[in-house]
Amino acid sequence: MTASPQRSADGARALEQRFVTSQDLFDQETKRIFGRQWLCVAHQQQLESVGGALPIEIEQQQLVLVRDEVGKIRAFRNVCRHRGCQLVTASHCLAHGQSVRCPYHGWTYDRQGRLQAAPHMAGTEGFDPQQYGLLEVPTEVYGGLIWIHQSPRQSLEEYLAPLAGQFADWSTEKLRVVAVCDYDVAANWKLLFQNYSECYHCPGVHPALNRLTPFQGASNQLASGPILGGPMQLAAGCQTMSETGDWVGSRLPQLDDVQARCVHYFTLFPSMFLSTHPDYVLIHLIQRTSVERTHVKCLFLFHPDAVDAAEFEVTAAVGFWDRVNREDWEVCELAQAGMQSEGYRPGPYSALESVVAAFDRHYYQTLELEAAADGRDA
Repeated sequence: MTASPQRSADGARALEQRFVTSQDLFDQETKRIFGRQWLCVAHQQQLESVGGALPIEIEQQQLVLVRDEVGKIRAFRNVCRHRGCQLVTASHCLAHGQSVRCPYHGWTYDRQGRLQAAPHMAGTEGFDPQQYGLLEVPTEVYGGLIWIHQSPRQSLEEYLAPLAGQFADWSTEKLRVVAVCDYDVAANWKLLFQNYSECYHCPGVHPALNRLTPFQGASNQLASGPILGGPMQLAAGCQTMSETGDWVGSRLPQLDDVQARCVHYFTLFPSMFLSTHPDYVLIHLIQRTSVERTHVKCLFLFHPDAVDAAEFEVTAAVGFWDRVNREDWEVCELAQAGMQSEGYRPGPYSALESVVAAFDRHYYQTLELEAAADGRDA
């Protein structure tokens, strides 16, 4: 893939107010976007520390990720088929290999979702245990990342094809999750995607980040479609993104010298940000919780050899990105508040916001708002 320095917003303007305030549009997104797209929900390594079962919430739905008896990762509705009790919670996890047992009445399921035991139900008329297995959600694993879908319009490989080399070079399936940070942001999910897609704001909002990767060093690698973004050049004397700019982990073994002098930033519509560094990978999982609120989970992935080294300390990366994240969330929340006001009128995008304009176009097209995609009122 070749990065292109050419940028143009093609006369596009910022989103209209309704796109960050309308419950009707939020509901349309549920059906037309989140019900039809691949959604990244976790990294496979997260299951290992919780007995091979991880409860998650996605699109206001409770799921549990399980590694079954033969090693396959599955996703089930986290709901007992008896009276609806949640099966697995953060405080009620499973031991490795343990069956999934409802804490209420003891209905028990194997890790393929089949009902194994239902106490005192044997004499119930018409009760067939085979009809009461857990409800499964289609799941695939790519690059160590776990993806779910309801009715996707393309295969996962087709969707991720523009980044196939990125996943291969950074060997994301081999990396270890060493830190997780959670945030609740009082802003519509699209404002977070837009913010991540430009560094026009970096000199003023992120002075520490801008010293390590000056905003003039950004270029577009993918400028249309569901996956957008590209590289930023590290400043001279800077090895990676950290509090000091020094290495946090060891350089990832498959990277060439050019890759080792860049940080790559990509948005994967509609659920993920991917940031690849010379020594680690940062993943933001984006989850809508309401029209005006978004939950973000950040995963820090390092090579096992780096993690096992006696001198390894992740704080310099986590502390750096925690500050940058909070700086971003603050301006996203300010934008949400301003866009809700009567005084808001959409302004024009700068050429530095060309990827933001590309995100908007893909959003309009996916939501089937062709008039908005053409720059007219829908």
